[in-house]
Amino acid sequence: MRTSMAVLILLGASSAVEAGDPPPVSPTRAELKQQLEGSKKSKPRLPLPPPPTAAELAEAKARVKSITGMGGGIVNNGWMRKYYLPKELTTGGFAREKDPAVTLDYPFKTKLFWIVSRGNNCIYCQGHQEVKLASAGVPEETIAALDGAWTGFTPAERAAFELARKLTLRPDTISSADIDALRPYYNERAIVEILTAVAGFNSTNRWTGGLAIPQEEHRVFLTPTLEAYRNLRSRVAPLDPNASGPACAAPAQRGALESRDQVEAALKACRVRTPRVALAGEAEARALLASDALSGTPAAWIRLLALFPVEGKARINLHRNAETAGKLDRKLRAEIAWVAARNDRAWYALDIARKRLTALGMTADQMFALEDPNADLPAGSRAVLALSKKLTVDPALVADDDVEAVRRHFSDHEVAEVVFQITEAAFFDRLTEAAGLPLDD
Repeated sequence: MRTSMAVLILLGASSAVEAGDPPPVSPTRAELKQQLEGSKKSKPRLPLPPPPTAAELAEAKARVKSITGMGGGIVNNGWMRKYYLPKELTTGGFAREKDPAVTLDYPFKTKLFWIVSRGNNCIYCQGHQEVKLASAGVPEETIAALDGAWTGFTPAERAAFELARKLTLRPDTISSADIDALRPYYNERAIVEILTAVAGFNSTNRWTGGLAIPQEEHRVFLTPTLEAYRNLRSRVAPLDPNASGPACAAPAQRGALESRDQVEAALKACRVRTPRVALAGEAEARALLASDALSGTPAAWIRLLALFPVEGKARINLHRNAETAGKLDRKLRAEIAWVAARNDRAWYALDIARKRLTALGMTADQMFALEDPNADLPAGSRAVLALSKKLTVDPALVADDDVEAVRRHFSDHEVAEVVFQITEAAFFDRLTEAAGLPLDD
C-alpha cells in the first residue's frame, strides 16, 4: 500500500487514501505541496453546502479584507460552519474588530498556525497558512524552514515555536517550565496571547481536518521548492521517526488514563495551585461583561480571556454558547467535554465538566464509566465519545469511518455540532491547563 500511496501523493491525487484510512503525512516539503494540491479533491465527511448565491458572494467579498491573504469571497471552512452550525456557534471565536491588547503581529501568529497545522496534519489549514504567509511577503525559504529547521529564526520565535509544537502534540505534559521559557522574550499578556492563539488553532484544525473539508480550487501550491528543503524530513509533522517515505501519522503516546483516585488527587492539587500567568482582575472582568449580567465571582477562565477586551470577550461568549446553543443534547455536550479533558489531562476543564454533568443528574460512577468503550450507553453516544477521544488525542488519525459511525445515529447538523464541541474542548483544555488555572469554588 505504501508504494502506491507514494506515487499517488506525487500526482496530487486524493485517492491516495484507501476507504477508511486517515490521510497520509507528507514527510518533505515537496510532497506536502503535492498533498495540498490534491486536497482540492478531498471528499468532505459531511456534504458541502449548496453553492452561495450572488448576494452571499457579494456580501462575503465586502466583508473579507485582502490583507489576510485569503482574498475576498467565501472559504469552505466558513461556509460549512455557517450552513451546519447555529449562528451562536459561528460568531464569537474570531473578532473582526481590532483588539487594543493584541500585540503580536500577523505573520508571527500565522507561523504558529502553520506549525500547529503541520503537527495535526490538517491539510486544509496548512494550505491557508501557506497562502497567508506568502501574501504577507514571507519568502519560500522561511516557510520551508518552519518544518523544523529553526536555527535561522530568532530566539523569541524559536521559544514560541517549541511551545506551539508541544501544546499541540502533548498538552498533557505542559509545565511551568514551558511557560517560563517564553518569559525572556514576551510579557505576561503576550504569553497569554500565544497560548490563546495556539489553543484556537488546534480547535480550528479539528474542525477542518475532522470533516476533511476540501481546499478551495483557486489556491496555488505547486511553487518551486528550494533544493535545500526538497528532501528534508519534517520535524514538526506527526511522523513515525523510524519510518521513511510517505506514512500515516504516529499515534500519540499519552499512556493509560489515571485511576479515579489519581484523578481526585490531581483535582485536589489543582484547587490550590497558583496560575502560571497573570489574570485580569475581577473588576476588569466584570466591566468587560457588565452587559451580560455576570453574577458571582468571575471564573478563572473568564479572567484569563478578559485580558483581551475584544477577542477575549468574543471567545468567552462562544464558549458560553457552546453549552446551550444548537440541537445537541446538553448531557452529551458535557460528556464530550469530560472525555476530552480526561484525555488531555486538563484538570480545570475536567472539574467544570464534572460540575455540568452533576447538575444534569449524572453520578461520579457514571462519569468514569464514560471511558469504557463497552459501557452501557446508547450506540450513538458510544460513537460520539469514540470520535471525541480520537479527535482529541489523534486528530491526524481520524478517518471517514469515525465520522460515519456518528452519522448513523445523528443528523448531519448534529454531527457538525458534535465536531464543534470537540473542537471547543481542544481550545479550552489547552488554554486553561497551560495557564495552570486553579479550580473555581
